[in-house]
Amino acid sequence: MSISVTQQDINETESNLFFITGVSRSGSTLLQSMLNMHSELVIPPETHFFHYYDRLKAGFSEADNKRIYSTKLLNHWYSNKTRIRDLELDYDEIGALSDKFKAFDPLTLYSLHLTAYRKKRVKPIIGEKTPRHILHIPKILEAYPDAKFITLFRDPRAAANSEIKAQFGSPSVIVTTKRWKKYVEMHQWLAKELSSGQYMMLRYNDFINAVEETLKKTCEFLGVNFEGEMLNYYQREETGFAEGEESWKKGTLKPIQTDKNEEWKLQLTSWQKALIDNKAGSSLTLMGYKKTEQQLSFAHKLYYQSVDLSRSFWADVTNARDEGYTDLVPKN
Repeated sequence: MSISVTQQDINETESNLFFITGVSRSGSTLLQSMLNMHSELVIPPETHFFHYYDRLKAGFSEADNKRIYSTKLLNHWYSNKTRIRDLELDYDEIGALSDKFKAFDPLTLYSLHLTAYRKKRVKPIIGEKTPRHILHIPKILEAYPDAKFITLFRDPRAAANSEIKAQFGSPSVIVTTKRWKKYVEMHQWLAKELSSGQYMMLRYNDFINAVEETLKKTCEFLGVNFEGEMLNYYQREETGFAEGEESWKKGTLKPIQTDKNEEWKLQLTSWQKALIDNKAGSSLTLMGYKKTEQQLSFAHKLYYQSVDLSRSFWADVTNARDEGYTDLVPKN
């Protein structure tokens, strides 16, 4: 079935767009799954678009022929395993729509893809869910000034424990906690700079223990009515995540298991808990989490830091975390 897209459709996509970001393994896929059950909302697989946006924009600016550049982009996105191809849109249709609307720059092409995705599913509002987009919110705001943002946070020990077990997660608690702390700093900036009508933060523990209340709050934030069908997210026909990701996102295919959020207490070692406490610092209590009070001597701290970081180093050397995706920016 061909997709009918008008300029008004693209305008509506851009004016109603929202982003779900935050800490990895903190419920973003779960929230995505629930919102995808809403009659007015749809969220595609992660695009990671704004992680590459500066380089994509630079390539467009340097191109002598803008249309040729856009064709090169589309060819690259659809002939390789890329995040854009995960949207499973038809290359020929997108190419024709690109010509129709003169969507030759990366951002306009991105808006076009989001519009085609939601139109294919007959939904008026589309969101985007890429956790690490939290670091790129300032540039997202430049592109989409009216965009709304939802960030999810989780106890850094629970997040680290979950990521260690994920197929492509980091095996280092220092790496995950350093990233967590950076995201907390971004949250503080967002809470200060954006209004409550444009920014909302959710804690994973609050979310899973008060699902309906959280969904009602989220729907109000997005300007839609709550629908009870969202609670049946695990019965959905379309997963919302890319092919091959089921091994670490399959938890969203069954009802919530709140006990899993406490697994870190038994599964992390004492030294891992101590390293997380130390690296998180005051950000831990700032976000409402209690320290474990695990202590390490100076010598033990140095030793376990080397053990922890060596795991990350070995994962990098062996390319163990590579998901097989191709960079969104084509090589010259």
